Order: sequence, then C-alpha cells, then structure tokens
Amino acid sequence: MKLKISAYILLGAFSLLGIAQHTVGQQVPQAFDGQPAKVKGLDKREAIMQELGLTDEQKIQLRELNKARKPQMLAAQKTFREAMKALDAAIYADVFDEYTYNLRLADMQKAQAEVQRLRFENEVNIRKILTPTQLNSFRDLRRRFAQRMMQDANGRKVLARPLQQRMNRKLGQPIQRPANRPPKVQ
Repeated sequence: MKLKISAYILLGAFSLLGIAQHTVGQQVPQAFDGQPAKVKGLDKREAIMQELGLTDEQKIQLRELNKARKPQMLAAQKTFREAMKALDAAIYADVFDEYTYNLRLADMQKAQAEVQRLRFENEVNIRKILTPTQLNSFRDLRRRFAQRMMQDANGRKVLARPLQQRMNRKLGQPIQRPANRPPKVQ
C-alpha cells in the first residue's frame, strides 16, 4: 500500500514538474494593479523546480519525457478501465461463468501491470535526469508531501490507524471497538 502511495506521489510530483515546464514560456496573467496575478498551480511547480535546482537542459529532458509518456499512459489507463469494466460484467453477469471470469481477471491483471510498469519506468527515467543532490532534495520533498497527504484536517495521521490496530493486535492489546458496534464473533 505504501509503495502504491509513494508511486502516486512521485508520479504526481513529476507530472506537476512536466506541466510546469510546459507553462514556463506562457504569459502570466496580470492583475488590475499591473502586478502578476498568483496562479496557484504555477507557483507550486515553480517552487518544486526551484527547490530541486533544475537546469534548463533538465527541464527540457523532463518535458520531452512527459510528452513521450503521456499517450502511452493514457492508452494503458484506458485499457485498464475497460478490463475492469469487463471483469465487473463477468462477476455480475446473470449467469456466472468461471472461465470467463478467469479470462477477464487475467486481462485486468495484465492491464494493471502495464500501467504500473509505465509508472515505474517513468520514475527510473526521471531519476536518471536528476543529479545526486537533486535526488536527495526530491526524496525530502516526497517525504514532506506524503506526510501532508497522510494527515486529516485536524493534523491526525489517517493512513497509520489500521497499521497501528494490527500492531496492537500482534502485541496482544485488544482493539477498542465503537460502542454502537457489537463485538466480532470468533
């Protein structure tokens, strides 16, 4: 689960970076007083690029990488969605057919594997572009982003709760159940 989350975070950060590269040459909207209007997404991408200290050549490489990857990823995601729909249809068909189910499941697994392969391949290619110093900065940036994503509005960790419950169970501590829910029959 953590691997998927970190993969999505990395993919999202580099997608932002790629979009930022695309928008660098675009004109920034002007506010009424002649000062540049703040563009929320652009400011974040600029901050990421500044924090990483990317050179112009690296920005071009990332832009080209994203351009090449985008159609492949869109096609793989479309295939995955279609495979999921077909699997869903096989599961909930009026007459369940085990053979059809197994075929659709295999198709879905292949499509999912292709999406993941493209994501990880992209991460490897991005890693090749970054210098060791930039890679360390990016790891720190990812870690901070992941921490923010794992907190709810009150600053409490959201994703760690089930893990903590499993750890408590392993340590022999009983899990606190809500008052309105009956205890689980074993």
